[in-house]
Amino acid sequence: MQLSSQFRLVKETLRRNGSYLPATPDEPPEETQPYDADRTDDDSNFDRKNLCDPIEEFEEGKEPYVNQGSALLRTECNFFKFFLDGSIRTYYLGEQIEDNRSYPLIATEVASAAIKRADDGRASVSKLMRKVALLVPPSPPVRPQTVRDLIELRANFSAVRSPIKLDIEQLERDIHQPGVDLRTSLLGKARAVMHEIEHTLARSLKREKGEWLILDGAIRRPEFLGLDETIGLAKSFSRNPVFHISGRFKDVVAMLSGLKEGARTVVFRHSGGGDPVRKRVAFWYLRLRSGRGLQGPLQGIVKIDYRSRGDLLEADDIELVNTISRALLAEKYVSPYPTPRWHAHIYPIYVAENYIKSSLFSPLAFRGHFGGI
Repeated sequence: MQLSSQFRLVKETLRRNGSYLPATPDEPPEETQPYDADRTDDDSNFDRKNLCDPIEEFEEGKEPYVNQGSALLRTECNFFKFFLDGSIRTYYLGEQIEDNRSYPLIATEVASAAIKRADDGRASVSKLMRKVALLVPPSPPVRPQTVRDLIELRANFSAVRSPIKLDIEQLERDIHQPGVDLRTSLLGKARAVMHEIEHTLARSLKREKGEWLILDGAIRRPEFLGLDETIGLAKSFSRNPVFHISGRFKDVVAMLSGLKEGARTVVFRHSGGGDPVRKRVAFWYLRLRSGRGLQGPLQGIVKIDYRSRGDLLEADDIELVNTISRALLAEKYVSPYPTPRWHAHIYPIYVAENYIKSSLFSPLAFRGHFGGI
């Protein structure tokens, strides 16, 4: 069954349960993604207190910086062998009216790809996963009968042999915050679907011991904590945390302003409890680049998320953190300039990003499945 036929059945179901009003008579518009989605994702890792404490010892009264040594080149040790990224496109379909209440309908295409790099430097695609889904709000405003009909349709799609099947994803009631526009919440649901695919793909990779994986972005979900030998690498990160350093409190810019190229900060952890990600994930910052061509004190810096074992780093933990940082320093070559955020981009993630985008439907082709239906 072709994707356009699946969308046609969905629209017929919606019309039976109410009045479906398409966004346009031709093709639905593509939704604009948030300006800095990675930073927004990382914001969720901090609460209102935002206080972070070092879990690595450093000399009292000194700045919390560490010179971990020179770059660990691939020819010396191919430390990172897998690189994973995700991508997303969303489209506003229109409005559904049921029982005198309306709600928006969003379609999304998400994908994730993993790149494997051999010891000789050659990169290949290890795996690709993708999903096309209809995103619907919780009940209410969606009628339970509409949800049941859509779920029945999804079962029918699953029984049909087709390279791509339309899935139905409903926004959880507790995720949609009062006062937030439903379209905004559905865009957040689309990102959650993408993160689920990233996690599923990461778990499915056949990795040998010592084959480290880099996830593009911060570690956001508890499921990622189950991945061994994995770090999250954020090119853009939250401005929320406040760092407790030698009796003083500093925000991100103040703490990182003196960080020299090739050096890292000590390792921190959120001081609040409760949330498993905040309790288990330690993080530090590493400056890959400095000098001319950068705009602002935070450009050229990446944030590394890492699953910690205890409340304080032991000697072997510090050695591992230094090795990770040295390996990341080598990853800044070659630079994907002039790609946006080139200053914090590593090339294998850039390769994964481009491969994903080339595998997605073009916006024209995707929107064409809706036109005239």
